[in-house]
Amino acid sequence: MRMNTTPQATTILCYGASNTYGQKPDRSGRYAANERWTGILQNALGSTFYIIEEGLNGRTTDLEHPNPTKPNRNGLTYFKACLESHMPLSAIIVMLGTNDLKTTYNRSAQDIAEALRHYPEYVRELCTVRSLPMPKVILVSPPYMDSQASQFINSMPTAGIYDETSDQKSHELGTFIEHAALETDSLFLDAGPITRTGEDGCHLDASSHTTLAAALQRLIATD
Repeated sequence: MRMNTTPQATTILCYGASNTYGQKPDRSGRYAANERWTGILQNALGSTFYIIEEGLNGRTTDLEHPNPTKPNRNGLTYFKACLESHMPLSAIIVMLGTNDLKTTYNRSAQDIAEALRHYPEYVRELCTVRSLPMPKVILVSPPYMDSQASQFINSMPTAGIYDETSDQKSHELGTFIEHAALETDSLFLDAGPITRTGEDGCHLDASSHTTLAAALQRLIATD
């Protein structure tokens, strides 16, 4: 995706993990820019909008990755610097939580939602200090995991980091994240019921990128 140099463009930051990065379920690489939900959203909204894509595989809400070869996965730490880079913004879409479901973190769905509260709270704090207009914040509950998928990620080289409990918790996230959104005056979208993961039971299939982009477009247009 190219930089939008239209001065009046409505700027939207899309902040997330591998499903924002565009990881393919078959591990063959990354969906092309026009296949990822961020790129589809950019094309649908047109030149009066500027989508900033910030997706990183393995990114958590606010946890450090236990593997020293995968630094910078603490989403909240980088989010603060990211805001400094891109403000002022019109809207911020945050879709995180799947990586927090790894067994090594032992987090509940409620724990994950509580961690996500810090995102809109920090945005409000920064805008107050800098006397900037408050962008709308959209908290997106991520896609449901599917432990019955033919190549659920436990069977891959990353074996053991997710299990059936991770799947169960992914179905619980929406309720708690919606509550966090309400209490932080944020918008909410539950991607779970409207999207599907591919053969690894974790990453969005191609059609779901289109579905997610359409749902976000409607939310942006109607609010």
